[in-house]
Formats: sequence, structure tokens, C-alpha cells
Amino acid sequence: MNNVMLTVAYDGSGFSGYELQPGKRTIRGELEQALKHIYKTPVKLYSSSRTDAGVHALGNVISFAAPAEIELSRLPAAINSLLPDDIRVMKAETVKDKFNARFDAKSKTYEYLIFNGRIMPPSIRKIAWQVKPKLELPAMKKAAKYFVGKHDFSSFCAAGSDDRDFVRKIQEVKIQKSKVKIWSGPATRDPRLVTLTITGNGFLYKMVRNLVGTLVEVGLGQREPGEIKEIMLAKDRKQAGKTAPAQGLCLIKVVY
Repeated sequence: MNNVMLTVAYDGSGFSGYELQPGKRTIRGELEQALKHIYKTPVKLYSSSRTDAGVHALGNVISFAAPAEIELSRLPAAINSLLPDDIRVMKAETVKDKFNARFDAKSKTYEYLIFNGRIMPPSIRKIAWQVKPKLELPAMKKAAKYFVGKHDFSSFCAAGSDDRDFVRKIQEVKIQKSKVKIWSGPATRDPRLVTLTITGNGFLYKMVRNLVGTLVEVGLGQREPGEIKEIMLAKDRKQAGKTAPAQGLCLIKVVY
């Protein structure tokens, strides 16, 4: 048996999230079906992140144990031939027997894309959240500094979570004008496109989207940057901002 690690990218628009759900199309469901066809037996998957419905990924990591029957260099092409076009295995590697994609992750980086303008370009409607009023980025950057470090993020955990420990360590929150090609011509920094990049050792249920939603409220002048500290101390989800829509969120990479 080989312990295999896959790096997987997907457009989350047409999925009900990563985790299996009866009667619904999921990332895990598509992957398990393809792997079962290849190995002629069910394969149990472990994922670094169980992304929500509508959330995208460039580098979600999946691990599983399987018979050493297929040459590893051929495995991505074999799996991709059985997957729909909105999921792709980018890379396959062998890892140590005890490696687990979910429990061995040291950090994860997510990006959230906001279109801060009046008319949304159709080309990015599935990957960005449109916020029409002008956002004050200096205020958002000031507020974001309160998230960095080791804190109890209970106030940013959505209902329905099975987490018992709400302490997480955020290593970096970066807010900048994004370089995305949305019209013809080369990709350039567009003042209407804002990217929030968040790196941490782990995240609670919908935590990133709740952080983004709260930062946007700061950017709109609905909250002061200093309120972030009070929100965290309250340990009450009702004190934080609204949950940002799923389509703007993308899992960029996982570090082990």
C-alpha cells in the first residue's frame, strides 16, 4: 500500500462543499467515485480543508492509502480523466505512512476577493463579492492587525460547528489591491479589486468569511478598527459582522 497525497484545485460554484452530503454534488463525492473506479475498491480520503458550498481551491490537499498498482506520475491524468471539468488533481506524491492531510497541516492560506465598484464584470461574478460603496482600506488594515497572533476566535465561529477548542493562531492578514485580469490586456492592479490574504494554523467553521465580513464593515465605516479587540473578548458570534459570501473565498495553499 502507498500513502498518497494529492493537490487538488476546483471551482466550487457547482458544489455543495467538500464533504459528502446525500443527494448532493460534492468534491469528496466526485474524488471518491473516480478513485473507486481506478482502484476497484472504496478509498477513504482525508482532506486538509472541508471547504463550504461555493468555496474554491487552488491547493486543497487530500491523502489516502491505496494499492501500489499505478505509477504515480500517471495518477493525476488517470483521475482527471474521470473527473468533471471543475475539479482537477494538480499533483500526486507519495508520503510517509503516518501522514494525514487533515491533522498534519501546519498552516493554511486563504484569499478572499472583493470587487469594490458599481458594475460587476461578469467574468469574476463567481469568484468575487461585490461591495458597491467605497471601502477605506487603511481602516481595514488597522483592524486586521488585531487578528494576528494567538486568540480565542469564538466570536467568528458560525453555529453548527463541532469545534471544542476555539483558539487559533493567525500569522498574517494582508489587504491589498489585487492583480487580476478582468478586461482585455495584461493583468494590472485594479483599484476596484481588493484581496484579503489570511494565513493561520487552522480555522473554525466559516471563520475566514466572518473575519472578512467584519473587516468590510470596518471599511464601510460601520465599525471602528478598535472594536475588533472587544469582539474577540466577547466570545459571542452576534458581536461580529456578517458572513461574507462563499464565492469570494479560495484556499490557496496548505503547508506541512
